[in-house]
This record gives sequence, structure tokens and C-alpha cells, in this order.
Amino acid sequence: MSVAGSRAKLRDAHRALMVAWEQAKQQWDDPVSQSIERHRLEPMERSVRSTLAALDSINEVLARVRRECGDEP
Repeated sequence: MSVAGSRAKLRDAHRALMVAWEQAKQQWDDPVSQSIERHRLEPMERSVRSTLAALDSINEVLARVRRECGDEP
């Protein structure tokens, strides 16, 4: 799978998780759910954003390498 494909898969999975979490929060709002959001989901959100940015950078570097090596127009 390409870097772009992996990035898209991560982004889509994260979006699906957050949609499911928002739906769950409508029915489940207690100290346990708040703790899960604060200690698990919020840090994961930051990690996912950082990872997506890193994958963008990697994709740019790979594209440049391909151009410079003549593997891509």
C-alpha cells in the first residue's frame, strides 16, 4: 500500500471512530466516559494528527526522490 493509501486508511478509520464515539456519548455521559475521552481519545487525536502530518511529509519526500531518480514525470 502506498503512503497516500495508508494515510487515507488511517484518516478514515479515525473519522469512523470519532463518529461512533459521538454517537456513544449521546447515551453514555458519566465519569468513566469522560475519563476515556480525556485519557485515551484526546491523546490519540493528537497522535493521529501528528502521524497524518508525518505521512504527508514522507509522501512529499518520496515524490521528490522519484522525480530526481527519473521514476516519475
